[in-house]
Amino acid sequence: MTIESQNILLSDERIDEFLGLRVIQKICGPHFSLDAALLAKFATIKEGDIVADLGAGGGIISLILASNPKSSNIVAIEIQKELADIARRNVILNQFEDKIQVVEDDLRLIHEKYPASQFDLVVSNPPYRKTGAGRINPNPLEAISRHEIKCELKDILKASFYMLKDHGRVAFVYRPDRIVDLIAGCREYRLEPRKLQFVYPGIAREANLVLLEAIKNSRPELKILKPLIVSGHEIPD
Repeated sequence: MTIESQNILLSDERIDEFLGLRVIQKICGPHFSLDAALLAKFATIKEGDIVADLGAGGGIISLILASNPKSSNIVAIEIQKELADIARRNVILNQFEDKIQVVEDDLRLIHEKYPASQFDLVVSNPPYRKTGAGRINPNPLEAISRHEIKCELKDILKASFYMLKDHGRVAFVYRPDRIVDLIAGCREYRLEPRKLQFVYPGIAREANLVLLEAIKNSRPELKILKPLIVSGHEIPD
């Protein structure tokens, strides 16, 4: 471990290597997964885009997006103080201070902090489980990351519509068993689903993730991409 790492790392944390990045994570806490890389790759990024990462956690999606030369202005919004602090240190560790701003805030109150229609792209890996569905993890960081405790899907959709410019894009990674909720919610908030892809952990397995991109105030025209087969931790081209 370098002196730089020692100065930036707390006793209950570790540094992992992922896609050429160095990522601080809690030893016992929420850890990033392949979801983040798949979403960052799936999202349509254009030169000069202003990007918002809603529910950024430790900042992994923002870090991957910042590695794309097209990305130059990313706002990572996270409500949990500990995770926002990790995200800030991850930005420093990877020298992305000129690209990523980490904001500790409640996305449900985003209209009080930002003017409307300022972002070209919103990305989000929302909590997958409704409160009351399944066991709540006793670790509050894990619980809030997995269950709709601090925000529900509709809160993320509402914030996305508010933040996006007209015809701006929003990309989600979610669970297939809630795809109807996601698509119906997008329609309710005038985020028209335009690109959909199911992710499979093996060729003979059921889908365990779904990627969806929607466009604000767009015409209906959904494109279903070919299935994405992910083996282990490999990220397909």
